[in-house]
Amino acid sequence: MKSMIMILAVSVLAGCAGGDGPGPKSSTGGGRPAWIEGESAKWTRSQYVTGVGSGDDEESAADRARGEISRVFSSSVNVDTSVEETESSVDVDGRKTITFSQQVAQNVRTASKKMLEGVEIVERWKDAASSRYYALATLSKGKALAAVEERTRALDADATQWQTRLDGSTDKFERAKAGAKLAALLKGRLDLENDRRVLGGGPLASTVDVSAAKSAAARALEALNVVVIATGDHSEDVETGIVTGLVAAGLMGKRGNPGDAGDMLVESQSGAQTVDGGDDKRWKWFRAAATVTLKDGRENKSFARFEVSERAASGDVGEAKRRAAAALAKSAAEKTMAAITEFFQNQ
Repeated sequence: MKSMIMILAVSVLAGCAGGDGPGPKSSTGGGRPAWIEGESAKWTRSQYVTGVGSGDDEESAADRARGEISRVFSSSVNVDTSVEETESSVDVDGRKTITFSQQVAQNVRTASKKMLEGVEIVERWKDAASSRYYALATLSKGKALAAVEERTRALDADATQWQTRLDGSTDKFERAKAGAKLAALLKGRLDLENDRRVLGGGPLASTVDVSAAKSAAARALEALNVVVIATGDHSEDVETGIVTGLVAAGLMGKRGNPGDAGDMLVESQSGAQTVDGGDDKRWKWFRAAATVTLKDGRENKSFARFEVSERAASGDVGEAKRRAAAALAKSAAEKTMAAITEFFQNQ
């Protein structure tokens, strides 16, 4: 995934830079330019973000130089996850209802990849001895900061509108929709603040009380009565994955039984079996699969449906089952979160 992000970032940068022409042609010979080592009296770090790339031809060197700038805004994401689960059992009208919650605290450190429209190739050089090409890409911090500020203010205006809708609505789904949109905008604002720091700028005052808005959005999402109904082989593993995906989307889940009602229903049917591993009898293969359906409980209509399937191998069949079930839970979590996010964004 990280390599794909980098490829896309380089492509975007190449497209953006195209509007300013190809830049200078490579000079050949002479002493090795200081900018290759990251220092330049002309393109100072106080005024520019710089990137140096090398390649077998001019354009590959230029693309890699642009990619080095994108790395400043596209650092790897480190996630430390801690999970705390609580469970309680309550008898209601003779039926046992088990309620559970999972709180997943994620410590995410990332820098976004934006504000790259102004990247230019300003220097090129060819090493005559090795026939290696070098290129220097620059991004004006002043121009980039202006673009960040413009986008931040536009985002704040959108956040104000969704907060107003959240505050003025009493309908659970309307409030949850507004909360989801607001939470996404606040996350986007945090990314823009990261960009400002990278570019040397300070915090930008918001028209929204970010802390209060974040809390209100979380409460609106958690207020939905979401019922998870998982049946079949490895249903507990699939259920765990679904709950993890719900929590990542800001929702809480309640374990239910077939026929139970709720504001939102997540139903899964799973199965598992041993599979043929071929001629190599040393490995035991196991396959686990599930079909997950998400429904709007107001009208009992499905709004998303997906299938997940995972295979795993081990010298021990029990371990193969465990690995397949764990992988299935992870896939269910990712697709559940994506489905919930898309549902609210399209409301």
